[in-house]
Amino acid sequence: MSAFVILVIFLLGLIVGSFLNVVILRWGTGMSAARGRSMCFSCGKELAWYELVPLFSFLVQSGRCRGCRTKISWQYPLVEAATGAAFVVAYYAATSLVGFVLTAALLCVYIIIVTYDARHKIIPDFFSYLAAFISLGLIGATWLATGSIDPYRVIAGPALFLFFWAFWYFSKGTWMGLGDGKLALSIGWALGLSEGVAALLFSFWIGAIISLAVIGVQKLAGGRSSASRRLGMKSEIPFGPFLIIGFLIVFIWHVDIQAILSYLAV
Repeated sequence: MSAFVILVIFLLGLIVGSFLNVVILRWGTGMSAARGRSMCFSCGKELAWYELVPLFSFLVQSGRCRGCRTKISWQYPLVEAATGAAFVVAYYAATSLVGFVLTAALLCVYIIIVTYDARHKIIPDFFSYLAAFISLGLIGATWLATGSIDPYRVIAGPALFLFFWAFWYFSKGTWMGLGDGKLALSIGWALGLSEGVAALLFSFWIGAIISLAVIGVQKLAGGRSSASRRLGMKSEIPFGPFLIIGFLIVFIWHVDIQAILSYLAV
């Protein structure tokens, strides 16, 4: 792949990422993501087109509003850059134009879920179901290309969902929310059973490491802030981002559960 093609795909992702920021910020507020001019949330100034150029505007303006000089959230450039990278990953992973579009769409939805869950500690059902629908589309695209469907991939989605449902049901929602199970539905259909289970393992390991590290830092700080006293795995650290990180590790490097078990057995 030429550097020019990679650059074009990355720039396309930046543009889409700018729109994803609008969706993330306006979802649940009653504002339309497709209508209305973008504005500074601090001073209300409507932004000109040159203030909305992905990444570039943030860097030129030193991360501040040109009107009131209020700091602009790092969410904007991070989401834009992540979407650009996601488009490049989708291009490498896909074997057809349909596969590229569906993979890029799935990764975009996951970026929305990660950011929204990190901000509000909830995963809107709409995005979980949209991700599941796109994952089913990927199964359909594979069937059209090969003429066959892996039955383990079909059952992977419901199997991963039932795993989280059991956590949610028997703990009465205290261990884990059902929203994570709805997200796991799409991960199972996108990866298949073996790789889907591997993604879950990675997500639990990474989540445990980060959570213990944060709690340890808080204890060293003496718990001086109220936020420190409230911190917990589900109350303050959402699990959705860890699920997506696990998905990305497996999706990019194709690590399945058999490879993990073989490594642990050594």
